[in-house]
Amino acid sequence: MRISVLSLHTSPAAQPGQGDAGGMNVYVDQSVRALAAAGHVVDVFTADPSGIDGLGGRAGTLQIAENVRLHQLPIDAANKDELADAIDELVLLLLAEPSFTSANVIWAHYWISAEAALRAQELRSQESPSAVADDATRSGERPRIVVSMHTIGAVKNRDSETSHERPQRLEAEERIASAVDLIVANTPAERRDLIHELGADADAVVVARPGVDHDLFSPGDRAEARTVLGLAPDEFVVLYVGRMQFIKGTDVVVDAISGLRENNPHLASRTRGILLGAVSGQEAPTGSSSYLRELNSAIAAEPSVEVRRPVPAHELVTYYRAADILLVPSRSESFGLVAAEASASGLPAIASAVGGLPDIVEHGYSGVLIADHNPRHWAMALERMLLDDELRCELALHAADRSARFDWSATAASVLGALDVPDLAPTTTMTTTEQLTVMEETATGEELNPKPRLVGRGC
Repeated sequence: MRISVLSLHTSPAAQPGQGDAGGMNVYVDQSVRALAAAGHVVDVFTADPSGIDGLGGRAGTLQIAENVRLHQLPIDAANKDELADAIDELVLLLLAEPSFTSANVIWAHYWISAEAALRAQELRSQESPSAVADDATRSGERPRIVVSMHTIGAVKNRDSETSHERPQRLEAEERIASAVDLIVANTPAERRDLIHELGADADAVVVARPGVDHDLFSPGDRAEARTVLGLAPDEFVVLYVGRMQFIKGTDVVVDAISGLRENNPHLASRTRGILLGAVSGQEAPTGSSSYLRELNSAIAAEPSVEVRRPVPAHELVTYYRAADILLVPSRSESFGLVAAEASASGLPAIASAVGGLPDIVEHGYSGVLIADHNPRHWAMALERMLLDDELRCELALHAADRSARFDWSATAASVLGALDVPDLAPTTTMTTTEQLTVMEETATGEELNPKPRLVGRGC
């Protein structure tokens, strides 16, 4: 089967943690590889304004894996907003690509890609009904459009108590929710948001957890990892991974570590906070400059905090293995892939109780959830975990155990299985209600068997 994957505003080849690259880039890269491994032919289309596409920003095609090709579309856009204003141009570029027009399934990621997919379908239907009919003859029906939103504008505004998202996006996402064949939700919480915030048909929304590359992200020797990174064996390491932006709560990390210094100066003197990331390429137009200025000032004033550049996955796992605690203080988060990768590496998290994070971090079992973004509460939780070696070890063991539920082949199987694609359907077909019930039972952690001791963590 031929599958076209649209990731127009950011390329799966881009480095997560900077610009507009984040968990979605990892999601696209890993899911298309899972589709290809199952025998499908996948063409990925991007128009990433950053030019970080493996082609140096030039239009062209790159083979990134067996049966997976990455296409860079030629378009003059300097950022994501400009790309959103050029969707009609993107549609024409897509319709000129035979691998797009011959696809059986179009899987669009983020609202810009979804809008382009729908407009392309409408244009083909208006201008060349016979072409659509020919496609239907070959594939049995018209290409089906699947959408992963990754974030929802209305939810970001709600969770952050702002109105930063563009009206163009808010209006488009409501249209998309009612027009596509299938919407992929990362968690039951996102499914509820798609239904209640966007009015999506419940029968058209499937829950498919993202996965983790377990061959890469696994527990390892902490002492060895610290030697590689130049970290002292006896210091505490608190890690933040992601873009520096308000929605990700980078300021909460810095303020929490500063709060730790006020509460327990001796402990703070033994603690190193590492921010592994760069400035987001798409901060909200209103207030972004002041936010970044205040964040930079707070970082400069806190001696325990340092900023390091984003690193590729094969280096990121070393940071997970070296750290004692991961902080994920997002104000809105559809899933939280960083938390899942850290869990697989045996690193417990203190995370916000928002969006999909409670699906990854079970409070008191595999990590700690905090219901607000008050830095004092984060500082208190941080102090408690740093002072309790036994607690950290117990949470780390459970985090590594729970991470087995995140599997990219299962993600792909759930999505195409919901479209009744026999080649990649789950071995057991469940209704949406049954699927959600299993997820809720799994979230309790009661059915999970403890893993062996984590080597190198003293657990």
